[in-house]
Amino acid sequence: MVCSVSGPKRAYWMVHTVFDLSRLKLCSVEVTDRREAERLSRGVRAGELRIADRAHAKATDLATVVKAGADFLVRAPSSYPRLLDGDGHLLDRLALCREAGDKGVLDRSVRIQDGKSKIEVAARVVILPLPPEAAAKARRAARRLAAKARYKPSDAGIEMAGYLVLLTSLAADDWPPERLASTYRLRWQIELAFKRMKSLIGLESLRAKDADLARLWINIALLAALLAEDDLPALDPEAPDSLPLAA
Repeated sequence: MVCSVSGPKRAYWMVHTVFDLSRLKLCSVEVTDRREAERLSRGVRAGELRIADRAHAKATDLATVVKAGADFLVRAPSSYPRLLDGDGHLLDRLALCREAGDKGVLDRSVRIQDGKSKIEVAARVVILPLPPEAAAKARRAARRLAAKARYKPSDAGIEMAGYLVLLTSLAADDWPPERLASTYRLRWQIELAFKRMKSLIGLESLRAKDADLARLWINIALLAALLAEDDLPALDPEAPDSLPLAA
């Protein structure tokens, strides 16, 4: 999200991007007003693998990605989307996490369902316990976030914060759990790319209020950042949060 300079009526625009991790380059940029939500399926093409965080674990979007001939790999929150077994019964996510804790890893075929539209998509849920220190850190972060948002977190939510829960359409034969975790870890390169762009051009502070001028300013700023980036980081799978590679 990009907002205009401060004032009584600040305007906001959404910058929707697709980042190619194989080349460490932005391959798609679209500027809209804030009424258009972020979607994992925006501009999806056959053969792509879309990797995203918890905010994009939405059954309708995941189904659209698969329908387009692409695949997804997303991290799942503790409360959504709905996960069903082969008989259509709702799965207990906490029970799945505890099973992963006992076994070291859990890899199971599921149906991901949207609670309203009932749209479903076939997938795998892969759960890996975080290392003890990382799990404790993740649970502290979950408590801090709840305190900041002024709500009481559930005991189940805090417990599940200590697990990496992934949803994917990728085949188990070619994509075992350790490869999925390693691949998901590459997502931090996207965060680094946007931090660099913000430091180079101040993208978080928009200088225009007119809609057309705002889009022009954002696109020029992004172009300037891309031209300024000569030294790219190595594509290192080691993520800052030390997600586990294997059980």
